[in-house]
Amino acid sequence: MTEETLEIEQQLDKLLTDIQPNLQDVIKRSFTNVAIQQTKNGEQIKTDVLEDTSYFAKNTQVTLSRLELVKSPTFHMQSVSLDLKSMSLSLKCSLGEVNVRGLYSAFNENLYNLIPVMSEGHLVISLSNMIADVKVGLVLVDDAFSFINPAIEFIHDEVLVKLSWPSPQRNGGYEFTTTEQLAKHIDDLPLTAAISLALFALLRQKLQRHLEKVLYQATSVSDVVGCNPSMLEAYSAMVNKLSESGNRVIDMILINMRRTLLQTCTEILELPPLHATFLHKIGSVSFVGKFETELGWVKNLASINRVNDVTVTRPDPGRTCFHVTLKIKDLQIGYDEYRVKALGVGCTGRVVSSFSDNSIHMALCVGLARWEPYAQLDDLRVHHCGGMDMHITGLGPLSGELNSVRGWIRGAVRAHAQPAIDAQLQHELRTALTELPLTELIREAQT
Repeated sequence: MTEETLEIEQQLDKLLTDIQPNLQDVIKRSFTNVAIQQTKNGEQIKTDVLEDTSYFAKNTQVTLSRLELVKSPTFHMQSVSLDLKSMSLSLKCSLGEVNVRGLYSAFNENLYNLIPVMSEGHLVISLSNMIADVKVGLVLVDDAFSFINPAIEFIHDEVLVKLSWPSPQRNGGYEFTTTEQLAKHIDDLPLTAAISLALFALLRQKLQRHLEKVLYQATSVSDVVGCNPSMLEAYSAMVNKLSESGNRVIDMILINMRRTLLQTCTEILELPPLHATFLHKIGSVSFVGKFETELGWVKNLASINRVNDVTVTRPDPGRTCFHVTLKIKDLQIGYDEYRVKALGVGCTGRVVSSFSDNSIHMALCVGLARWEPYAQLDDLRVHHCGGMDMHITGLGPLSGELNSVRGWIRGAVRAHAQPAIDAQLQHELRTALTELPLTELIREAQT
């Protein structure tokens, strides 16, 4: 390293330290400005919808349909922390109360054997005091900052579920009966857990679009480096060096994970059978039908890879943390045999769904504790599973239930596939960390 290069790096270090507080304030103001612009443009009026889904619990099956946000959330920033040297941004923002409304259709097999009944009605799910805890990596795009590897966690005070359904009266007619359920967390109730993956994915997408506009409007790389070409070159080199070291570490781990998944034949996971009941309508008459599958599967876990550069932060000299967004390139969920029957008509076939728009967030730290190397997995979970493309054979005269099958598969993704994928990938990563030389990982992280 020449003396001139060393001097430029020292000047850059001081410059980034000096400009950071002011840029934080600019980002905070821009966060509010973008919210005002979206309100003026009428973007808050647009309806945000969730796909139909189902959940299955013992002998009870519930289908949720026509799900939508009652009101598009507005993001109010509470705090922000910018680190230009590690190219990372952390913030907290409030969404207020988030409400989802829709229709439900519930069927209990034991009850139906006594009294042929299927309960249908309206539902409203309310999550109070929703807070988004956001961490992103920063990248240079043209003359502005953008972000990668978003880690967005949602916290709320409680969840309230209101169900209402028409109840027949003695004197004729109907009145709506209402019941409520209260829980501390969205995943504590089966009804709300069924939509948590899709709801949080939708809120993440909206928050990410908001943050993209904020950074585009608020930041200028030229202003940060004082329009100094030498400073800009040094800053770009620093950013590239940081991501390259992170990429080497994560790629070593992913190569090991993929090899183990293939060698142990665990890239294909078994899923439990599906059992669903539905109303098949012909004109004004409804008939109860049944849909059943054999064991299912989720496969191609070994096609997991990162979708962009790794974000590297160093909270202290002895600890390096990595955040990265992963994707299973050819994620498929299927059932090799299903049976469906309604109105005396029976069909059999095979159903396979691919999910091209999936994302997995990974957070990992390595370092030294009392001069002993260690690795710590902080997060490895599916954050989004969309882009569903379903292929089904043999439905024939019951093809009108195609949308119902899609809802049942989405329910299986949330209830069965997502937990199985999370658990298997976490196991494989921990296995990889025991097999890889930690001292080499730490050395790569610090270069």
